[in-house]
Amino acid sequence: MSDLSFFWFVFAVVALLLVLRWRRSPRRFDARRWGFGVDVEGDLLRACRGDRSMAERLIRYEIDRKPELSRTGAALMALSRLRDDAR
Repeated sequence: MSDLSFFWFVFAVVALLLVLRWRRSPRRFDARRWGFGVDVEGDLLRACRGDRSMAERLIRYEIDRKPELSRTGAALMALSRLRDDAR
């Protein structure tokens, strides 16, 4: 085996191991770890100027209007409604 073919063999083995490890990991891309995550409830809390009870009331209102909404979806709707009302 020449040095060049040995290099390609090692490269192929390392690439294969990386692909297998990536495929077996439960979370391939963690958006929060990379700084791309969105904290909707945190944004709503900041829009409410730190008033947790107000944020909870707004989330509860959205869930009462549309029971099929998740908590995150309700927080997003509440944040949208709050921003629209501020205009």
